[in-house]
Amino acid sequence: MSVAGRRGVFAVALLVFVMLIPMSTFAFANPAGVTPEEARLEAGRLIERVRDATREDPSQPGAVAAFAGAVAGTPLLVRDFEGNPSEYMVPVLDAGGRAIYLIGVGALSGKWHWYCRYDDVDFPVVSAGSAVSKAEAWLRERGADIELPAPQARIAPDKLAYWFFELPGTRFAEMYVPVFLEDKPSSALETRPWERSRQLPAPAGDTGGSAGFPGVSGAAPSLPVSRSASATPRTGGAPAAYDIPDVPYHQQLTDYWCGPASLEMVMDYFGPDIDQAEIASVANAHPSYGCYNTELGRAAQFSSKSTSVQTPSLQGYSARQLGYGMASAYWENGSPLYDYRYSDLKELVSQNLPVLALTSYSPGSGGHFRVVKGYNDSIGTFTVHDPWYTPPYEGPDVQFEQSFFVDTLWPYSDRWAMIAAPWSVTVNKPFSATAGETFTVQASAAYRGPAPLDGQYPCTVDSATATIELGPDFELVGGGTQQPIGSITTTGTSGSASWTVRALDSGTTDGIEVSARGGIFGSTTDYPSYSDWIGGVGTAASAPPVTSRAWAHDSIGVATPSEVWFLAEGCTNGGFETWVLVQNPNTDPAQVHLTYMTPDGPVEGQTETVPASSRMTFNVADVVPETWEVSTMVESDYGVIAERAMYGNGRRWGHDSIGVDTPAPTWYLAEGCTNGGFETWILVQNPNNQPAEVHLTYMTPSGSIKGPDVQLPANSRKTFFVSDSVPAEWSVSAQVTSNRNIIAERAMYGPARAWAHDSVGVPAAAMNWYLAEGCTNGGFETWVLVQNPNDEAANVTLTYMTTDGQVPGPSVSIPANSRETFNVADVVPNTWEVSTRVSANKNVIAERSMYGNGRQWGHDSVGVSVPATDWYLAEGCTNTGFETWVLVQNPNPLPAEVTITFKTPAGPVDGPVETLPARSRKTYNVGNTVPWEYNVSTRVHSNRPVIAERAMYGDAQ
Repeated sequence: MSVAGRRGVFAVALLVFVMLIPMSTFAFANPAGVTPEEARLEAGRLIERVRDATREDPSQPGAVAAFAGAVAGTPLLVRDFEGNPSEYMVPVLDAGGRAIYLIGVGALSGKWHWYCRYDDVDFPVVSAGSAVSKAEAWLRERGADIELPAPQARIAPDKLAYWFFELPGTRFAEMYVPVFLEDKPSSALETRPWERSRQLPAPAGDTGGSAGFPGVSGAAPSLPVSRSASATPRTGGAPAAYDIPDVPYHQQLTDYWCGPASLEMVMDYFGPDIDQAEIASVANAHPSYGCYNTELGRAAQFSSKSTSVQTPSLQGYSARQLGYGMASAYWENGSPLYDYRYSDLKELVSQNLPVLALTSYSPGSGGHFRVVKGYNDSIGTFTVHDPWYTPPYEGPDVQFEQSFFVDTLWPYSDRWAMIAAPWSVTVNKPFSATAGETFTVQASAAYRGPAPLDGQYPCTVDSATATIELGPDFELVGGGTQQPIGSITTTGTSGSASWTVRALDSGTTDGIEVSARGGIFGSTTDYPSYSDWIGGVGTAASAPPVTSRAWAHDSIGVATPSEVWFLAEGCTNGGFETWVLVQNPNTDPAQVHLTYMTPDGPVEGQTETVPASSRMTFNVADVVPETWEVSTMVESDYGVIAERAMYGNGRRWGHDSIGVDTPAPTWYLAEGCTNGGFETWILVQNPNNQPAEVHLTYMTPSGSIKGPDVQLPANSRKTFFVSDSVPAEWSVSAQVTSNRNIIAERAMYGPARAWAHDSVGVPAAAMNWYLAEGCTNGGFETWVLVQNPNDEAANVTLTYMTTDGQVPGPSVSIPANSRETFNVADVVPNTWEVSTRVSANKNVIAERSMYGNGRQWGHDSVGVSVPATDWYLAEGCTNTGFETWVLVQNPNPLPAEVTITFKTPAGPVDGPVETLPARSRKTYNVGNTVPWEYNVSTRVHSNRPVIAERAMYGDAQ
């Protein structure tokens, strides 16, 4: 909105600052207010509060691990330039008695105001006693023998702390010794230290401003929300605590560049880093008054279309030619925004928008720019990067008490603040493409500015466009490289553009880039009329957003590739989809042949070459459509990995299983339920050239129940409905035996087939099982199912492994030939990442089932009995409507070095390399490394034996 005559506000470098610097190793009493002991007790209460918060969550904003065992030291009284008590500086002392943090406590209010790190060896650098010795030596050199009074620590107009010696009746009048710098004393005889900086006149046209702000800024076409503007009501939705990760910190390089330094932090966060001197040149910073807020906002928009007022040869920043979008507002007293002054600040920060605020450096002093990057309502802090460069009040992550920051410091500028950010440009495109493939590239651009910063700095007519740049391996299929984005008009608006592209060669799409820009114009005192290009550049979108999770499936990996794989389950009728996924981890191509097995016998399937270090997908319906029962055999001339994924009900459910490389005469399936609307199906594949005699036995809490006995024809598949033998049973496991080597799986469906999950069986029981996946937070349920196929009871113990380490679980005795179910949340509730180890005194079988979204989805996997150093996971997709997560469990008593590599049609992609703590679990979002890829497999390698699984979630069609 336009605000005619609104005066600019500036941050002055050389002003009187009245707080924050401790002066002495002594606690000087404050006759007008709080005693030193009261200040120390207040600091002690804050230490305990922060310590408690840190124990609860050491990663939350404002947490300080070093406060464990720390105590409040002797308070130091700080005075303003006139000698009035301002604050107590209370050192936080570690076990060795060294000051590691400082806490500011109001000398009149007795309330804590802030805390920050302290890095110098001594506190203060120059003690009161050392200052006396320095002053006496300096006087002796000048032939003066004067008895010195006790000094007072005061803040001078240059923001530095000095020991003040008042010497009335002498030729020196006053003496000054720096508190936090090793420097020589001085006196009133010579130029005072804070007067040594060069003073420049204010820019022409500055006339003195309204509301006590010395400086004027011309009215721009769209300026911040004003006193008379109306604000759209907003409901706060920010979390209780948030800290923008990885906001770089930069000190100001001169005593009047707090504004340029703050803007550099913001620009460096979005990238690239912009030279602080260039920002100061564009913002027309001067030693006499620092930098105007409006000129700093203009510096954010600066582009190659403009020239710097101080350096006319500078056209656009050296590191960036496009300007940033910018928006600002005043949350002043009595304005429509006043009631939102806390919530708006938090909302902006929680959206990863660092807020550049103009405050007073200390109560009643001159202006100082700072960057707000976090907050914590439980401790009551805002986290601030302060560009000032002398201790103790400076540096990254200064923690301000919220009301002190908002209602004491920020009113200096009528609570002016701004955001500066490039346009957000996300590019949706496949991660890779094969030669001749045609695909769509879609770019979404956003001119950032959430309420109340929307509607500012409109783009000139028809100036908002997106432009695609193609590498030599791609060509456009119709249309031009530049597309209009007419829906982008002002801050807070967004739009999109798309292109059809053809790949000329196989490979990744890294060579495709999209930029978006729009033209804006404005006016300030130093730039009476300016116009700039603002915008942003995108290459690839980050991981697609979380899906609706209409379905989910999960599978363990396999430790060794094989030349033959068997997949018992499959269906291409009744709305079922069946996909076979083959991963080739070799450095040579693999020739792969599929054979499908149905009740009527074998059907020859596809024969394809799977490129080295890649993955290929086969649709079973391409060969055997409308078939209710179909198993698969995969053969290859090199060792590969094969999985099968299935979907149904318009992809409202999905399930998946790894293949079996070695058929066996006995199979165990721990999970099963035939009550409460659950369906359980056993699927048996006979890959032999002779018929197989198959026998099923079910195990329930009441004991074993005989199942069907059938003969399976050669190279065929058969399905068994468990309810036919064991109806209305909540817990039922199965044993499948045969006179020949076969393969057995189990598929389960929920009420109305709202969800489904599946698992291959295991050919042998074991005394130890590992289950990498598990979650008991966010509506997830995790159940561990243990089958005892023995004729004697088995003593079973569960141990859970989380990101924080190992947690003991239940120990029970499971009766002979029965099954037991364990709810993981009974022991580790509200835990996002939890793996399980099942150990027993007899050989048992363990599986894990999970459900979510009110049981709208479910997935399941059998456990792993032997950890391994290599795991292969054939399935994976990170394109629209899919999520893929790799879960790694380290069951060892020592850390494990884990390396993840992803395989795509374009070849291998390096993934995370991390150290997993002993007996812990870690989750990896594949989309963070390989976004928008339909075909992606995974290899997990470790220097110690671990367990790896993969979970997938997706949208319905």
